[in-house]
This record gives sequence, structure tokens and C-alpha cells, in this order.
Amino acid sequence: MAEHSLSDSSTATGTSNQSNKRLKTSVRLQDTENEGRPSIYLFIFVNPLSGNRQGSNLIHLPIQHFRLRRLPQVQVEIHNCLDPKDQQDGMQRIALIESKVKQNELPPIRTATKQPSSAHAAVDERGHTMSQGEANAAATLPEGSGTLSPSVQTRHIHVWSAGGDGTVMSVVNMLEEYGIDLDLVFFSCIPFGTGNDFSQVLGWGRTTKKNDVVGANLNEMERLICDRLEQANAARLDVFQVTLEAHESGHVRKADSDDKQQQCVMTRNMGNYMSIGVQGYVGSGFEKHRTNKRFLNILVYTLESCKWVFWRKFPRINHFIESIVDDNGQDVLLKVPPHSANQEDGADVPTLNGSAIDLVIQNIPHIWGREVDLWSEATTGLESVANRRGSTDPKNWTPQLANDGKLEMIALGNMYSYIKKLLNARQHVSRVGQFKTPFDIVFRKPSLKHHGGGCLDFARRNRYERKNIMGVMCDGEFFLIKDPKTIRFEHKARIWTLGRDSKDGQQGRLVQDEKFSAGKKGETAA
Repeated sequence: MAEHSLSDSSTATGTSNQSNKRLKTSVRLQDTENEGRPSIYLFIFVNPLSGNRQGSNLIHLPIQHFRLRRLPQVQVEIHNCLDPKDQQDGMQRIALIESKVKQNELPPIRTATKQPSSAHAAVDERGHTMSQGEANAAATLPEGSGTLSPSVQTRHIHVWSAGGDGTVMSVVNMLEEYGIDLDLVFFSCIPFGTGNDFSQVLGWGRTTKKNDVVGANLNEMERLICDRLEQANAARLDVFQVTLEAHESGHVRKADSDDKQQQCVMTRNMGNYMSIGVQGYVGSGFEKHRTNKRFLNILVYTLESCKWVFWRKFPRINHFIESIVDDNGQDVLLKVPPHSANQEDGADVPTLNGSAIDLVIQNIPHIWGREVDLWSEATTGLESVANRRGSTDPKNWTPQLANDGKLEMIALGNMYSYIKKLLNARQHVSRVGQFKTPFDIVFRKPSLKHHGGGCLDFARRNRYERKNIMGVMCDGEFFLIKDPKTIRFEHKARIWTLGRDSKDGQQGRLVQDEKFSAGKKGETAA
């Protein structure tokens, strides 16, 4: 009796060990040929401090890898992008999946809920001839009720940011640091931040519908994931490298940084837009008072804006910026006179007319946390630049796209102009030009920062202007540059994103851009 029990125990233990081994190796992509394996790996990198700190609910889930019944071919992994160890684990997992993709060792992506026959599944959607084991792996995947969109089926690796606009480029930076091939990745996002311009231009909205992004039985999380995998289309997005450089007498630092180390050069990736002036100054104060509630953050930003409008007064960028030059520094694309009445020499050189308090350099059309399409909706405002030619001549402009390698630039003359744009008065926009990269924005030398005006004028100036400090906003991050020298823009990469393309006709702007580009070239997106 005892011997029989021991035998049963050994058998049970062996079965248990086999089960554990299968589970372990399944996660490591080394499972048996006929076991149902995921074919899409979705990595969500969460910033738990963004917006209402909704991301905290995700990173505190007692699970890290899971698959949905609705889309069983998709494995979801959640990582904290602010935790170095968790961030590293996520990136190493992506590198592992990437190696499996390149070696054709992943099962093909099932294109519908119907089980594919192994006899008819000899070739996957990329034209790769599958082994019988791979075909069996696809055939034995559990049945689901969802259907992946055609574009989603073209890539095994999906990486999403769950945070604000700054989190998006942080995730792209991490992938670059680990040498991940960006062309193998689909990017998307879950909007937790304050502005969320990237989410809006993709068509996923300014915020999540519910504050609890997990929901009972993970139902809200399931909805967010399925929306982006079932109602999506592929769209390209340009990523630009932006180099902020100060003179040796100055420095560049993040507005929320307490780092005492002074550095003269800082490099960032930009996918959305940059503001030189208004948003940089307002945001530098906002960062010091950021809260863990989204609506409070909006209130703080509004109050900080009021301080500048009614008390501090925004300095004119004319006192800082000297010109915009091409890659070799020889061809002046735009001259910025220090005073509105001073047109300086060179009648054939494009020159900014009047003064401005903000210079906006756009890649995407939606800015300021709203669906504000300033460039395309403008009908007047060309008088903002005299002697137009080259990049500043409207005859040379093409429709604004986020995948054309170009950047659009507009100037805001004063606070009245800024407020009008926010209130939908957008027909009159001071469009400066459409620029191919690389190009440089050149600032005046520190010794010339108080050019003209005399002592009385100097005393009236804002302290940031007196100390020659420029405020800059780049994709939701705020910077202060003491004694700025140049800001350089270079095209760095073109990534694939997933934007909304619903059956009810709703389309994200990036999807519209992609279809427009594909239509011009006679191509099919993704």
C-alpha cells in the first residue's frame, strides 16, 4: 500500500515537473512544436507618474505576462519604464523576440478567429515557408472571438507607451539603446499624460475613457488593447534628432532637474513638435508644481500661463534668435532682426517681419493638447516673412505630413495671437516656412544679447531675457538654455505606428497621412 502510494506520488511529481517545464519553456519560446504559442508580443511600458498616475494600477498588477481570451495569439507584458531593472527586463525580452523573428522561429500570425488548417498553412503572411511544427503550433492555438486588423498581422513585436508625450520618445530611446530594429516594431500608446498630442494624432483620444484602466476582471484593459489591435492601420512617423547647444558660458538642463552638473549639449528625439518661447517658459514653472491629478495639472498650467501673461510678460524671441541656416551654415534660410523695424541688410534674404514670442516647429499637425491644425487651416498670414524664397516660399510647400522628412514652422506674434489660436481663430497663422532637415537655429552671441534699447529698456525686460535664458518644450519635456548657441534638427528614423481606422469611418490623422502618401506613390501602407 505504501509502495503503491509512493509510485503514485512519483508519477504525480513527474507530471508536475513536466507541466512546470512546459510552462517555463513556453515563456522562453522553447516549447514543443504542437503547443499553442503566441505569435504577437505586446510590450507596454508604463510611466506610473504621468497624469492621474493611472499607470500605477498597471504596474501593481500581480501578473506581468498574460493572454486575452478574445485574442489568444497576443501575449501582453507590462513593464515599469521608470524602474531600471524592469526596463532592462523588458528590453531584453524584446531583443529575444527580435532574434526569433529574424530566425523565423515564431509561429505565423493567425489572420482570423477561424482555426487554420495545417495543410493549408505552409506559407505565412510574409511568404516564409513554415515547418509542419510551425503550422501545427498555429493550428492548435486556442480559439478567440476577436479579429486582428490586416496591418497588425504584419509584425510580431508591438511596443506601446502608457504615459504622456514624453514617455513615447523615452521608449523609442530605450529601443535604440538596446539596438532593436525599429522597422520590426509597431508603436502605439495609452494616453495617461496631460496633453497627449501623440495619442490624439493616432486617433486614440486625448485621455482614456475611464480613470481605472484595469477595470473589473481586466475588462477595461481588454477594451484598450483590443481597440488598438482590431481597429488599427499602420502609419509612418518621422523621428528627428534635436541637439540643444549652449555657449561655454551657459548650460542646458531639464526644467525639473536639480542636477548641479552643467552640460553645454543635450540631445533629444522629437516626433511631435517643439516650442521655443511661450510653452518652454510656462512649462518650466509648471514642472515645479506638477501634481498627481490630471485636472489639477491643467489648472496649474493655466495659472502658470496667467503669471506670464499678466505679470512676467513673455520676452520676444527676436532678442535671442539670429537666423536659421542650412546644413553647411552658408545659406541663410531666414533672418530674424533684433527689432521689428530693423530689416537689416540683404534684400534677397527671407526676413521675419515684426516681433514674435514663440516659434513652433511641427512634425505632427495636432498641438497644444488639442486637435489644433494651425498650418493646414491657415488662409492668411504670409506677410510674417519678407523676401520669401526657398523654404519660406509657399510655391515650394507640400501638404503637411508627418512622414515626409520635413518640419513646418510658425511664429506667434503676441499673447493676443496665441489666445486667438486656442479659441479656433486659426485662419490667420504666421507660417514661416517648411524646412527639410538638417538645419540649425542660430542664437545671438551672449555679448550681443542686449543689443540696442539702452539701460531703461534692459531694466524693463523679463529676468529670463536679462539673464539670456531661453525656454524650450520638446515633445512634452521642458528645457532651459542659458546662453543658447544653436538648436539643430536632423532626420533620424521613420517608425511604424498603429492609428485608429475604424469601420465607422473614424481615422487618426497619421493614418490619413499614410493613405495620402501611399495614394500618391501607388503603394499599399505597411
